[in-house]
Amino acid sequence: MTDTPHDSDTAPARASRLPSAERQAQILDAAVEEFAERGFAGARMAAVATRAGVTKGLLYHYFPGGKLDLFRSAIAGCVNPLLEEAHRLADGFTGSRRTLLESLIDLGYGRQEMEAREHILMKLLLTEADRFPELSELYRTAMLQPALDLARQVVEAGSAAGDFRPGAADEPGLAHVLLAPVLMGSVWRMMLGPDHAPSATAMRDAHLDLILRGLAP
Repeated sequence: MTDTPHDSDTAPARASRLPSAERQAQILDAAVEEFAERGFAGARMAAVATRAGVTKGLLYHYFPGGKLDLFRSAIAGCVNPLLEEAHRLADGFTGSRRTLLESLIDLGYGRQEMEAREHILMKLLLTEADRFPELSELYRTAMLQPALDLARQVVEAGSAAGDFRPGAADEPGLAHVLLAPVLMGSVWRMMLGPDHAPSATAMRDAHLDLILRGLAP
């Protein structure tokens, strides 16, 4: 049987009484369980509906794009709070851009201790992106590009204020280099475990020393 939104499965009465936001959160929890067990390729919308206790029709009502919509929403639930926090920090900052950059990098290293859901979704992105270009594009647009844009904005403002050397934000690859150690630290923690991965504190100190020296006016 094909995995379509027209199956006549039924939902428990409790699902119909849930507010919309709680119901969607319930569905996303079920989706993460399904992705963790079966991977992106093996995950099925019908199985997610069963885990969540809803009809498949209701599942497609909230996520009409199917699995990719579910995965995108699960990623957004993990990534958006961090991006929003970073933008709040940047928008309300009154000190030097050097200090702001330090604070943003601290924020990134502070999130290396991932919750179970974040760990599952990041692992799927890393292991299945080569088979599913849509996952690679999702990573680029939802996670990487917003972080790169913010990094460039901070460096550009710092150059204008005299905190960083002129034109630094225009150098190709600079924003990627600013982010790469934070992202790699997260990957190492997933691969090696917290007991064997490099110290986040030591990486943070070395990272800041290198980039602040390199950006110095």
